[in-house]
Amino acid sequence: MSHEEIIEQQKKLAAMFDTSLLEKLKNRKKGSGISSVSFEPTTDSNNPAPVITENSEKPVATIQKDIVDPISSSDLPFKLDDKWLHMDQLEHEKLRWLKPLDEHKKNKKGIKEKLSARFDFTGEVVNPEEPVGAASGLHHHGDEPEAAGYTLEELYILVRSLNAAQKVLALATLSNVLRKAKSGHYLYLLNNSIVNSLLQADIVLLLRYALDEKSELVVAAAVNAWHSLLCQQQDTKSLELLSCSMTGHLVPELVAVDVSPPTTEEEIIEREEEQYLEVLKRDVISGLLLMDFLPRLRYILEVIRPQLVVCSQILDILCRMMTSSETSYKLSRTPRLLNVVFEEFLPMSFTPVAENDECGHGKPLVEAMRFARCLCASGRTMAVDLIARHGLMERIVRYVSSTDPSEFGIVYSKLMVESLLTWRTLVLYGLGCEHYIILRPSLITRLQVETDDSIIVSLVCLLTSLLAAADATASTDKRKKTVHFSDSTMGGSAEAPSPALDWTQVSGLIDSVYSVAMKSVHNFLESYSEHHSTYDLSILISLLDFVHSYLTHARLQPVHVECFVTPQAILSDMVKIFRQLLTSTAFSKLLINIRQSSILLNESGYLTSESSNSLPSLHSLPKPANIDKAEAGESTQLKPQAIHLLLSLQTLIRLLRSTLSLSPTEIQPLCVDLIGHNEVMTYMRRVSQTQQTNNSTNYFASVECSLLVDLCQLGVAVPTPHLKELHRLSLSLVPKCTGANLSELHDLLSRVVFSPIMFRSHLTESSRSDHVTQECVMSLPSISNTYISLLLPLGEQLQHSRNILSRNTEKTSKMLLRHSHTDMLPLDWPYLPIMHLYQTSSDRSVDSQPPPDTCQLLKNSLQLVNLLETLLPDVTKAISVHAKVARVMCSFLLDDGLFHEPDMQRLLTSLLLSYCCHIDRIDFSQPVPGLQAFADLYMAFLDHFEATSFGSSVFSQYVLLPMMQQQSVEYRKLVWTEHALTLRSVFLSPNQLMFPMEKLLYPEEVNAAIITGMSANLLSGLITLTRNPVLYVAAVHHVNRFMFTTDGRDADVKLSLLKSAHLCTVESLKNHLIFYKEYKMSGSSVDVNDDTNSSGDINADIVCYTKLPIQRCNLLKSVT
Repeated sequence: MSHEEIIEQQKKLAAMFDTSLLEKLKNRKKGSGISSVSFEPTTDSNNPAPVITENSEKPVATIQKDIVDPISSSDLPFKLDDKWLHMDQLEHEKLRWLKPLDEHKKNKKGIKEKLSARFDFTGEVVNPEEPVGAASGLHHHGDEPEAAGYTLEELYILVRSLNAAQKVLALATLSNVLRKAKSGHYLYLLNNSIVNSLLQADIVLLLRYALDEKSELVVAAAVNAWHSLLCQQQDTKSLELLSCSMTGHLVPELVAVDVSPPTTEEEIIEREEEQYLEVLKRDVISGLLLMDFLPRLRYILEVIRPQLVVCSQILDILCRMMTSSETSYKLSRTPRLLNVVFEEFLPMSFTPVAENDECGHGKPLVEAMRFARCLCASGRTMAVDLIARHGLMERIVRYVSSTDPSEFGIVYSKLMVESLLTWRTLVLYGLGCEHYIILRPSLITRLQVETDDSIIVSLVCLLTSLLAAADATASTDKRKKTVHFSDSTMGGSAEAPSPALDWTQVSGLIDSVYSVAMKSVHNFLESYSEHHSTYDLSILISLLDFVHSYLTHARLQPVHVECFVTPQAILSDMVKIFRQLLTSTAFSKLLINIRQSSILLNESGYLTSESSNSLPSLHSLPKPANIDKAEAGESTQLKPQAIHLLLSLQTLIRLLRSTLSLSPTEIQPLCVDLIGHNEVMTYMRRVSQTQQTNNSTNYFASVECSLLVDLCQLGVAVPTPHLKELHRLSLSLVPKCTGANLSELHDLLSRVVFSPIMFRSHLTESSRSDHVTQECVMSLPSISNTYISLLLPLGEQLQHSRNILSRNTEKTSKMLLRHSHTDMLPLDWPYLPIMHLYQTSSDRSVDSQPPPDTCQLLKNSLQLVNLLETLLPDVTKAISVHAKVARVMCSFLLDDGLFHEPDMQRLLTSLLLSYCCHIDRIDFSQPVPGLQAFADLYMAFLDHFEATSFGSSVFSQYVLLPMMQQQSVEYRKLVWTEHALTLRSVFLSPNQLMFPMEKLLYPEEVNAAIITGMSANLLSGLITLTRNPVLYVAAVHHVNRFMFTTDGRDADVKLSLLKSAHLCTVESLKNHLIFYKEYKMSGSSVDVNDDTNSSGDINADIVCYTKLPIQRCNLLKSVT
């Protein structure tokens, strides 16, 4: 066909299709491809480039092939040989990249904007200013051939390559980049978060496709990349540091942060119908469960049978996914997955492990036992299932009872530790206790002869859990016997089953453990001050925790069991040790290190690991705050002292509390000395002064909060002279407590924060004579109930937290502790009841009745706020004054008009007086947390004032605060123009104001609309001198100044105002508008709660000209 015939046929085909369909096809053709690179081709004047338009019927010029720069044999980096096959003719298109880069192109690239960061194969950022040799292999055929390294976009392209070697290289590089990013390596090097960027670019899909490849090398590289994305090595190490403490059995439950949770029924249904692509954006772990991720991992372990490293990484991935009960349930229902893990990686019989054996199957792996422990932590039912169906307890006994370490190879120590910790988890459910009776001799012997510190720590932790289990079974047995006796009297004959573990079977453990504990204490006193940087405190923590648990449980037993080490002997030794400890250099050095390693004090200066809302992490302990930014590229090394320091002091405090009841006269002075220690006092003051509350992302901040709560509770239990410092500390801890501190927060509120003794320690001579303050102190029990009720919606979670922290084996259903990414209570928590009542009132229908306790809740909240503002103003200084005022203004908007109550009037007046002391810091234009716009609140405030105030003087004071001249003009305009009727009910006189009258007068108003409204309200008689003195003076002042200002602006408005003033029929108002000079307040103040008009002789305070200045006379003559 000729060219004309082709064009004609194209037109016929185009006429047969819809124009919108043709347009869509054209656009799809234009946008095809993964990515596009814009460039400007150079044109030659002698050979212009063809011009093609979208609607042209004929091409203006034919399409030409790209002109390729000629290349000769001298341009090649090697010599051509005639014997080489197919090298007789040079193919310029394929050999062009072998030429050196044109210097002109290099310079042209250099002046362009910087592109994405480039990485080498180890994940390091390539410095573009440093030359990199071609032998490094980092130069490639990208958009910038002169630049070494790979961008993330280029790595994505390589992962999709059909060449297996390129896939492996790209996956390995991405893995290194992810691992360094999650360790905080790029925090000072790159602007954006690597993890978030990769997740938004659908790296999950990319890696999931790579996991389905046939090549074992690609699968291994994909598993490595998955391990880098999902697992956080620092988190695992940090949790290992916690294992020696009384909370070491807990596993943090990592839940993705839902930035937009569903609120309506339709949104909930839509979320349930979401596909995996939408779920991945919100929660990576939940999305993987919809993508057959677990069956694929099982297939790799069972069929492909990769090397040891890959098996260990898969087990680590499974451990990371076991951070919620839902995930563990789905994992247990994955066909053959648990069978493969237990049979292949926790075998009962196996050949001795060789040192360099790369095969992971058929040999016990530490990661597999850790996976079993995480599964057990997800729930009691899961633990029972693992024991019954997979023989978990038999496998633990097999490994723990082994006397030949050589059969386990290099993993012996870690495997023993994980086996003992898994046994501890089972014991705290009340499971596996019967095996202790059989293995008791070997366990005691191992405790005495073991040289590995980590095994000793794990063994002591197991023995401590056995004390809790024996105490729980004894309590259960006692309760069942009581029930049995009651049933017998009614004719019943049922008998309670015998307990699995009796206290007599574990009480003798104190004889073996106590000697080791005393040896550890003396070693600490002698060696810590010299070797504090390398000293391992984990043994001391675990041993003292055992002694504390023994003393706590022993005193609750109905039958006393004679032991070689008696509680009285322990008490005598503790008194001696604590006296020596409190004066030792080692203890002072310990406290100094605690302050320097504090998370609450140094959080803003700490490195944090990268994470995402859809893939959260624990933000494990990083380097201290004094790290040099130049060192940010180095690997962040975890320092065990940072977490062990806190645990050691907490264990000492709990040991003191447990011995306090045995001999108060001997222990109380030690407690007072501990609290009054110089370093302890310095630490408490520093934490109290720190206003940071964004600790919720760091799981390990909960350890420090728990320590400080214990310190506060110890201070309440003894007569210490440092109650003020302890109370300030307790109040500052309330917004710092994280989701892991729920039970500690409840104890803090119920025992310390609202203690009358604490508040009375702040009373001064003036506050003692203040009737409002005294009434608030007397109401502290009722106030405490109000704020504790804030935790009622979390009642089930609170009870669960208390059960697992107290090691209550009978009531513990799971060992997962939810790690929320928000603080339990906000920074302005004292105002929460007010905001709750306001929200309830806004959502309630007109016909419905308010809650019956509304008045008491509001009163309690205002009383606490008043106490804090009067006695402890520095506690709430982090809350802006305008936010405080906005919160209190909400109390006026409740439907019941509670502000009319005399008690409410006194409280609101006292608060207003406190806020007016900082009147210059009030700025209502700044955002208020929890409010979309203060203007909306103020508009509702004015409507409510007009409807229900009845001229309330306190209500009027709050109305005037946003009308001050220092505030935004929109609030004054809102009152003087749109809500003018509100002005009629403001009966305040200047001497009733709780802030200076000048705040309503200066700077002078320049807004013409407001001035016009003021004049109209004056002339209409809406505001008068006798009824509205304050507003009358303010309006006269601003209208007069505006009328006689000769700045050339708003001349027509000023002329109109002068005419209106001249024609005014009220002689006194006319004289004030024309002859006003200034306002000078005289006389004494009046009680603000007196709603009667007490304006006094206001005319005497308004100073007028006896004779107008010449300039004003001339302006006035111009309108007469």
